[in-house]
Amino acid sequence: MKNKISEITLDNVEDFCVPLESHPLNWKFEDEGGYISEEFKDQIIPLDSKAAKFLWDFESTQRHLGNIPKIKDYYKSTLEFYSGSSTNQEVKKWLYNLGVAFDQKVFWVDQPQWGFILTWKMIIKFSDDLFFGSDAVIWDRTLNWCLNYDHNDAFYFGKDRIGNTYSGTI
Repeated sequence: MKNKISEITLDNVEDFCVPLESHPLNWKFEDEGGYISEEFKDQIIPLDSKAAKFLWDFESTQRHLGNIPKIKDYYKSTLEFYSGSSTNQEVKKWLYNLGVAFDQKVFWVDQPQWGFILTWKMIIKFSDDLFFGSDAVIWDRTLNWCLNYDHNDAFYFGKDRIGNTYSGTI
């Protein structure tokens, strides 16, 4: 943890990080030799359990995040992609074509105790490990867009949120 901060917000959640080497999901970012490049380490920020729980709870309070059946009700523009018969390269290309900046920091919470801040580049790079077997929601602090992955190999992307923006706390 960089600083002693009493309340976690989307603006300071990055301050509640832990070393990648000690995080239980660090294997998702390793190459075949079990190594994580220094370039990638700078773009992968594992969060402590308190920050991960904050993001997990935050997602559950935001109706537009993770609400696949109603994604069209929350965003002006939506896209869907079924990846079941697609190669990893085709999935990466679809994610790339969404137009999110490579350096955009995004949130990914796998479980209430395991969360990360990643650049969009890392989402694309490690998509085959991030989007496999369980639902996932990727979003940034603007809340103006959201990517949902359904464990049945379907991606849903919404952008240009309809409604209010985030106020800073849950």
